Amino acid sequence: MAGGVGDEMLAGVRRVRQTVVLAVVMTIAAVGLTGCGGPAMPKVYPATGTVTWKGEPLADATVSFVPSVGAPSDGKTDAQGKFAIMTNGMPGARAGACKVTVSKFAGAGASMPAAPKPEDMMKMYEKKKKGEVEKGEIPAKFGRPDTSGLSAEVTTDGAKNVFTFDLKD
Repeated sequence: MAGGVGDEMLAGVRRVRQTVVLAVVMTIAAVGLTGCGGPAMPKVYPATGTVTWKGEPLADATVSFVPSVGAPSDGKTDAQGKFAIMTNGMPGARAGACKVTVSKFAGAGASMPAAPKPEDMMKMYEKKKKGEVEKGEIPAKFGRPDTSGLSAEVTTDGAKNVFTFDLKD
């Protein structure tokens, strides 16, 4: 009889072990299928370009691509006026039509940090929407989506997403 009880206990331990292993495997599979939470990042496509002011490269300016839905994507011009758009820290912009804004404020680099966080970009966008713009080195109309007169159509073909904005009074 003693051997029978030991065999039953051993079988019970094996069943528990199998149940635990199965639970772990199912948990890993569920996490793998659903991801680690949070909303999916939007698909973005390379978007670059050049900004000039009265025919000269505009350095240290912020360029924003503002879609009709969702957060804007931003970039900063270099000494040659060239920029690359970023969305949530990833290079590129969402495909579709965008209004474009360009801002440059007194003091080099004052318009946007070199590596803006998504929340920084949203704050800047909200200020632009409300018309709360600092005194700029270019006319304020270029810093608002509804008055800039600038637009871009971002396509899924990154090679076509090269834009030139020649700003004049």
